[in-house]
Amino acid sequence: MSTIPLPKPVELQQMLAMMYGSDLKAEPGNPVPVAPGSKSLVALYIDDDDAPVATCAVDYPFTAYAGASLTRVPLGTAKECARDGDFSEIMVGNVHEIMNICSRLLMASDSPHLRLQSLYPSPDELPENVQKLMQEPPARADFNVTIADYGDGGISFMSLVA
Repeated sequence: MSTIPLPKPVELQQMLAMMYGSDLKAEPGNPVPVAPGSKSLVALYIDDDDAPVATCAVDYPFTAYAGASLTRVPLGTAKECARDGDFSEIMVGNVHEIMNICSRLLMASDSPHLRLQSLYPSPDELPENVQKLMQEPPARADFNVTIADYGDGGISFMSLVA
């Protein structure tokens, strides 16, 4: 099996700027925590055989700011959600769509086709084999994303196949 390509900052920035505008910034960042109990949501991508091949973890600030910005949820509400993780259904739905769109960043002509299987509200809810693979993934790319007028959040892409 071919490896899963991981995005570069400019690729992530261009993809997200289509939704958020040119004021968005994506830069190398710290890994989003994915250990059980971490305050992150995790998108799981599977191949055509339904095998897990990649994940994308987003921290609470990214979830709040990315989810709120698309539907103009007030900044104060987004900040509260970033702090406590109590996201509205609309915010989570928006992040789900972002994760679906980001699947394009994980494919190349020589990589397997993949698709978003699900967005998990916590690393604890992922299948156990995926949790284990994420602890030492073969490859990862970590970013800090700044969403204009809202704030910064983290996003980490992980290949689960070597």
